[in-house]
Amino acid sequence: MSGSNDSAPGRTAGDAQGAPVLPDFYAAGADLATTLPSTALSAVGSFPVGRADTQHLLLLADDVAVDEVEALALSQDENAGWVGASRLQVAPGAELLGPWDADAELRRVLELPDWATQVMILDCPPQRVGALPTALAGIDPLADAFPLAQPTGNELLALTRLRAIARRLAGGLRLAGDPEEPGGRTVPVLVVPDPERSTTLTVYSPVWIVPDGVVALAAPVARGARLHLHAERTSGPTGLAAIPHEELVRLSQAIGDDVLDAAWQAAERRRRVQAEEEARARAAGAAVEELRDGYGVVAAVERARPDWGGIEIRVQAAEEVPLAVRGEAWARDGVIAYQVVWTPVDPADAHREDPPDGVRQARSAARALIEDVAGALLAAAGGVAVDDDGFLVAL
Repeated sequence: MSGSNDSAPGRTAGDAQGAPVLPDFYAAGADLATTLPSTALSAVGSFPVGRADTQHLLLLADDVAVDEVEALALSQDENAGWVGASRLQVAPGAELLGPWDADAELRRVLELPDWATQVMILDCPPQRVGALPTALAGIDPLADAFPLAQPTGNELLALTRLRAIARRLAGGLRLAGDPEEPGGRTVPVLVVPDPERSTTLTVYSPVWIVPDGVVALAAPVARGARLHLHAERTSGPTGLAAIPHEELVRLSQAIGDDVLDAAWQAAERRRRVQAEEEARARAAGAAVEELRDGYGVVAAVERARPDWGGIEIRVQAAEEVPLAVRGEAWARDGVIAYQVVWTPVDPADAHREDPPDGVRQARSAARALIEDVAGALLAAAGGVAVDDDGFLVAL
């Protein structure tokens, strides 16, 4: 689904990954009007059209409930939530106002797609820095909307979170981009993130599955799955020895000769100790085992279509977990992350918002395979699954 598509986006991708996880109160079927401040719905009567060209808008279809937006915001920030009448905080100093109903006349005035029947305003002071570098143009639609001065700080954080919410709910953003001239009217830019672009799934679990176990779990749905344990050998020097002389001089000036020398000597001691231990083990006829804190399993997306690339299951202890996972009781005792990613032939294809048809077909096949593999891992290891925006998904 491209950013210029005016047809209804539908909820297929979002539904496949599961609806947002709602608080128990909403799950029990409570009336939304009783969960918000008493004046929460009174602001929805008349949309303030005069603010539309100076502030960013979140666009939603008619099948999206505002509590879904709240649930996703809470998955991104533990301090998110309703802070007043129709005011939903999504980031520090950034609040969503509304929603307002968007009728045909409002859609015509704001040049919105036909499916946009609800509008929310992002109330957040603009924070801008330098222009978009030429080399980065055409990669990220959100960055492309501000070629003269890029958002930063809280504004960038809020826009990034809103794009993730829009992607999950098959919505869009109407961005108040750069002004046509200094002090002039801003140029609105419509960004409709493609739900299909979100291909990565990560299973977080308290259970460590041995490499052969993951291969066995993946093989029925990803034919030819195999371990990928071999680190690429480097040619030439490594570590501090690989740093150019000029950089070493600058580093020495920054941290001091004594600190740099101590680091160098410590690295050499570790290298010697490791070499001596390996030599003793070999002399005694013992196996030399390589200690690993993670491993990978790879498979082709479709063995008959090598141009579609492959998938990789990356298994390791999670140093950090998404907010949506932290509430799990088992997450306090150490968590294993099973990240399943698409590895296209051209790595840039994994990040394209509007790829050509051939890449879109490969991505769709990879996405389906990743869901199957992640589902098998989740069934075996337990835990929860999240997408690459950190939202919980149902598999």
